[in-house]
Order: sequence, then C-alpha cells, then structure tokens
Amino acid sequence: MDRQQMERCLEQVAAYRASGQKAREWADANGVSVRSIASWCAHSRRWRAKLNGINLPPTTMPEAGGFVAARLVPSAAPLSAHIEFTAGSIRLDLHWPVTHARELAALLQELGR
Repeated sequence: MDRQQMERCLEQVAAYRASGQKAREWADANGVSVRSIASWCAHSRRWRAKLNGINLPPTTMPEAGGFVAARLVPSAAPLSAHIEFTAGSIRLDLHWPVTHARELAALLQELGR
C-alpha cells in the first residue's frame, strides 16, 4: 500500500471515530464496507507509525510451547439450586445440592402429582 492510500484510509478512520457512530451506520452512510473500516481501524496504528518513519515490530502470535495441564480448584462452597414451591397454604423452600440433581428431579415430580 502506498503513502496516498494509507493517508486516505487514515482520513476515513479519523472521520469514523469522530462521528461516534457504530461501524455499520457509518459505513452505510459513507458508502464503505464494514469490513474495510474494520480493517483500516486495525491497521491504523501501524500505518500512522510508518508514515511518521517509525518501524513497529510485527505483531505475531507466540509459538506454542506444548501441552499445559490445567487444574480445576474445587469450589469452596458446593453449588446448590434454590427452589421455592407453593401449593395452597404449603410453602417449601429448598436449597438442594446440584450433585444430587436426580433426587431433586424425583422429588419435584412427586410434588407435581
């Protein structure tokens, strides 16, 4: 991309950012594709630096270092479901551990009969 193209794209980026509009709105109003404005915004920092004579290092992903094992720490408080059940004058308030979901399902099925 030559200097003039970069300057034109940077002008468009500046106008878009100054507008305060969402990308889709601005692009539709200015006859520009949303992909173009997104790309220009992503490259604007590097282009601006290049126009000012500064060479930024390329942005690359770090190389994978292999398998990294992950450990899940058990939760301090067991997870529970909070259920409020009202039938006529009877009110039931349960805090049921989710590790026993089958038993909870059986209970709710019986209560629903």
